Amino acid sequence: MRSAVRLAAIVLLAGCGRAEPSARLGESAPSAPAAQPSPREPAASTFGAALDEGLPLTPLSAIVAEPERFRDQVVRTEGEIAQVCQRMGCWMELREGDGPRVRVPMAGHAFFLPRDAVGRHATMQGRVTLRPLTDDVRAHLESEGAQATASTLSIDATGVVIDGAPGA
Repeated sequence: MRSAVRLAAIVLLAGCGRAEPSARLGESAPSAPAAQPSPREPAASTFGAALDEGLPLTPLSAIVAEPERFRDQVVRTEGEIAQVCQRMGCWMELREGDGPRVRVPMAGHAFFLPRDAVGRHATMQGRVTLRPLTDDVRAHLESEGAQATASTLSIDATGVVIDGAPGA
């Protein structure tokens, strides 16, 4: 008797989540068309804080060309993700075209990026900083795959939007 009650409960619960009636034995269930992402607008995922759309978009190449001009300023910029920390996703290296990579730590480990985001387009916001890395920090970053460790330029990200990002 207990087995029959359990079986009835399982059957009832399994049907509760269905939005449409199930097909009868021998009939095929109605199929809804699969949702297709628009090829013009790939899905994007936000990590950290939302970006301030009122902040003008500054080309990464302008920041690289004149870092002193942007020192301690909050900027919104974009580029291709060239590298991501392979341990935690706590930093990325961003570049514009074939330009140099810029180190982008994630605001004191406040959020993390997917480790497989390399090659995707990202728009980010953060504060431009200019400070040399210590030998220990440089070695640590390089052990995680970083290449932009010789430059004093970095942008401490408070938010990142990655086009077509997985797992968000």
